[in-house]
Amino acid sequence: MKRSYSILTKIIIVFTLSLIIYFSLLDYLLSKQSYEWYSYELTFMRATSLILLNAYFFILVFIIKISVFNKLYLVLIIFGIIAWNLSHFHSILELNLLSDTIDDFLEIILFISTSIVAPGLLIVIAYYIKKFTSKFEGNFVGKYHLHEGLFGIILFGLGLLFFAISAYISQLDIFLKEFKVYLAIIMILLYFLLFFGGFFILRDFNDIIHLKFVNKIPTTKNIPKQDGIIFNSLNHDNISFFRFSKIYIFPLGAFLTGISFTMVIYSNKFIPRDVLSSRETINLGYFLSFLAGALIGYDWVRVFKRFFPNQYEEIELKIIELQKNDV
Repeated sequence: MKRSYSILTKIIIVFTLSLIIYFSLLDYLLSKQSYEWYSYELTFMRATSLILLNAYFFILVFIIKISVFNKLYLVLIIFGIIAWNLSHFHSILELNLLSDTIDDFLEIILFISTSIVAPGLLIVIAYYIKKFTSKFEGNFVGKYHLHEGLFGIILFGLGLLFFAISAYISQLDIFLKEFKVYLAIIMILLYFLLFFGGFFILRDFNDIIHLKFVNKIPTTKNIPKQDGIIFNSLNHDNISFFRFSKIYIFPLGAFLTGISFTMVIYSNKFIPRDVLSSRETINLGYFLSFLAGALIGYDWVRVFKRFFPNQYEEIELKIIELQKNDV
């Protein structure tokens, strides 16, 4: 009975949100006939639709199976890439072959495909924690242990390099027209570098402030990974690393992930020109991407528990065992 009630509740939530988003997108498409492309009114309606879509997929990622969401994610990303390329080459070649209806359809596909990216990053992080944390805990490079904080700093440094490249080539007309696809790739890579840089830096911040980046592991401590155990290095020294953060902060990080990615992708189509310029909007989006990743990294335990509750029990049981040994 309880399970049936839960399923019914999820169906009602999904259906209600789907209905709200449908009317929001419909209102936006109708408004395009009355307002200029960068007008405040149309920008507000576009931003509202994008925020609703982001919220929709963030809710969806928590109420449906991960396997189902992954398939949906893959399909929408593929359709989004196709839609973006069709729109881009149609604009560059000035073919004027697409009707207004098809053009609107491609735009909606782009709205949907870009809005699912940020929620998908939460799953990527959860899978990373499950699959690769133990590799950082053990011998990552030969006999050396690589701390995640150093990896985060490297990603952040690469992000600064890509930021400089992006700032330079965005001033060249050829990258704003014919080679726009390359600029888009650089901007997306930059976003991910800053996001994951922030995630790794804050997740391992305690080691960073103690200047722990790489250390050699004594042979006696090379303990093989036990089957079914994800976090073999959990001990009295790092038990605080595996506890919940004092502040329930990852939802704010998730929200900023959606907002920042949308700002980078849509710029003045999301934030009105009279509020921020295109470059200011994109730069703010990059800053928020780093902040979003950092907040999620700080509260990573809650993210992991939400997607892998059974595996999280291993952490709880190990902590209980360590605490009993202290008594």
